[in-house]
Amino acid sequence: MIEFAPDRPRWRQVADVIRERIADGTYPVGGRVPSVLQLEEEFGIAGVTAQKVHRGLRAEGLIYTEPGMGSFVSKELRGELKRPKWEQIADVIRERIADGTYPPKHLISEVRLEQEFGVARVTVRKVTAALREEGLIVTTPGMGSFVTSRQPDSEK
Repeated sequence: MIEFAPDRPRWRQVADVIRERIADGTYPVGGRVPSVLQLEEEFGIAGVTAQKVHRGLRAEGLIYTEPGMGSFVSKELRGELKRPKWEQIADVIRERIADGTYPPKHLISEVRLEQEFGVARVTVRKVTAALREEGLIVTTPGMGSFVTSRQPDSEK
């Protein structure tokens, strides 16, 4: 189960998770996505809420439903899903570090990134893990993640 943000509809937050799973290949093109019942069980949401998740993803063209068969990832995905959302967000953060918007010692708040980009915590954690691996941020347990003095590769 995820920890729901109180200021966004739960169905949108669950749809974000499913969208991320489609983007990262957890649910491949043509593959089955969780049923309404499975969404209820995994996320602890009501059936009506789970139905809204499916409706929203269908409206975006990300999934289609075959009555009696289930719901599947559409074969024609939109361009923004071809590259995982966490990579797109990491690019934005790298750019902000490079241009000084986020100077050394600037706090990279997971909560703020979730809200700004409308993504789940797991997505933000992929971003911070990648930036940590590149040496652009350091994470201190109990304190948060902070920009280091190292600049992105664009400076080389």
